[in-house]
Formats: sequence, structure tokens, C-alpha cells
Amino acid sequence: MATSRVFLPCFALISLLFACSHAAEYLVGGSVDAWKVPSSHGRLSLSDWAKKQRFRIGDYLIFKYDPKVHSLLELNEEDYQNCTTSRPIKKFTQGHTSYELHRTGRFHFTGGTDEHCFYGQKLFVDVMAAEDLAESEPAMTTLAPVPPPETSKADGLRVGFIGCVTLMMFALFGI
Repeated sequence: MATSRVFLPCFALISLLFACSHAAEYLVGGSVDAWKVPSSHGRLSLSDWAKKQRFRIGDYLIFKYDPKVHSLLELNEEDYQNCTTSRPIKKFTQGHTSYELHRTGRFHFTGGTDEHCFYGQKLFVDVMAAEDLAESEPAMTTLAPVPPPETSKADGLRVGFIGCVTLMMFALFGI
């Protein structure tokens, strides 16, 4: 009995934490064939796509590409800006890369050659801390405050009664 009093609340808390802390997976560019040198028909850049997303620590970027033609490099900011692909932080060549965003800050990616980078096969993403995500949400329009509902002594008794019943349930059944 004593074990169930400890186990059930702990199990409920752990389940709640797992339910609230799931990571998201983002297919880069929003389509299977997005990781390639963009055509010149005014296509949005991959970084434009990324600016519309809200990335968190633990999320995954999914890159899909033909490994015979493309690869994926993670670069530092300077190499990304200059399209210098000779010093990658990481290199991926398998055609399906699942990259975990493991910290806050900016991540820089490009194709495996200088030419692919110069022609626009590049992406940067910004990973925000949880508190930054809350601040970046659009503010809701505030309306005039709603007056509180009128209460009577009966409402107070009803709340007190429900509270007592809840406490008795905890005491009797160890819930």
C-alpha cells in the first residue's frame, strides 16, 4: 500500500514530463526534394523556410537527398558566409540525415561542394531557449476585463465540500 502511494504519483509525474517534452522532426524545406541546388525560378531559400519555424533543443532536422549528387556539411559561420567547404564541422553522405539540434544558437549547413553553396544549397537555423520561444509568440489583443462572477456563501461551501471529498479520497485510497 505504501509503495502504491509513492509509485502512482511518481509515475503520473514522469508520464506528464514525457508528454510535455517531445521533440519535433522537421523535414528540411518542407518536402522530400528540398535539399538540392535551388532552381533560378524565384524559389524561396531554405533559410527563408527555417525563419518561419520555431526550433527547440532536442528537435531534429531531416535532410533527404540523393547521395550520388549531394551531401550535407555543417559549417561554422565564417565558412558558411564564404562558402568554404574544406573545413566542415561534420559531413554526412548517406542520403538521409537526421540531425539533432542539441544546443541554442545558430546552426549552418550547406551542400558538399563550394559550387552548391554558392548556388544557394545552404541553410541556417536558429534554436531558441524555451523562454525565448514564449516571448516570440505573437501577443494577444487584450480586451476589457470581464467582471468576476458573483459568488455566494453556497459557492464557498461547494468548493470546501469538493476539497474535503478529494482529501478523503487521498487518505482512504492512497491516490
